[in-house]
Amino acid sequence: MLQPFACNVFGEQTYVLDHGDGGASIVDPGMANAAERAAVLAHLARHGLEPVQCLLTHAHLDHVMGCGWVWDRWGLAPRMHPLDAPTYAQAPRAADVYGVPMDPLPEPVMDLAHGMELVCGKVRLEVRHVPGHAPGHVVFVAHDLGWVVGGDVLFQGSVGRTDLPGCVPRDLAESLPRELYSLPPETVVWPGHGGPTTVGEERRSNPFVNAAGSGLLQRETEG
Repeated sequence: MLQPFACNVFGEQTYVLDHGDGGASIVDPGMANAAERAAVLAHLARHGLEPVQCLLTHAHLDHVMGCGWVWDRWGLAPRMHPLDAPTYAQAPRAADVYGVPMDPLPEPVMDLAHGMELVCGKVRLEVRHVPGHAPGHVVFVAHDLGWVVGGDVLFQGSVGRTDLPGCVPRDLAESLPRELYSLPPETVVWPGHGGPTTVGEERRSNPFVNAAGSGLLQRETEG
């Protein structure tokens, strides 16, 4: 079971993944206040889950605002792709710029790599590197369950921003079709903001990157 939680002023989606054996992963912990943290705790208690892992699709501010709390409560350091180390280091500065409070960040574990398989109890996740929105952006694919936690690369009818530090539009235009559109069309995409969509729907109708690789994002990177 994958449970989303809308968090912080940016409307970020934090996910709790039930491992099926009493353990759980917290993915992109964006919980920034007592109410958001209480909602996660209530869900864990209701289902008898104990967090044993913290995963990051990427390290933008809105996806790491709860990392300090997760570390303080369970001693779980966020696991991330090493190419996103500069993004993680800049998060406290971004919090200052936006005027939002954030607990000090723990030292991350930079061990995620493209093609890695994470065994999470009864759930297996494939790590795929999908740069463009952030240098070390990854997605987590549960092939057996038919879904992917996609972070901020693909949304319903849209794609992740490419105007932030570390963003490279061409990288996103190339990596998104290669790593996400190659999944079965019925695969559910759980994004970092907003509701879920499917790979097939975005391949057919996404105006920014379509199945033929000739969407708006692709054309803009060639201009």
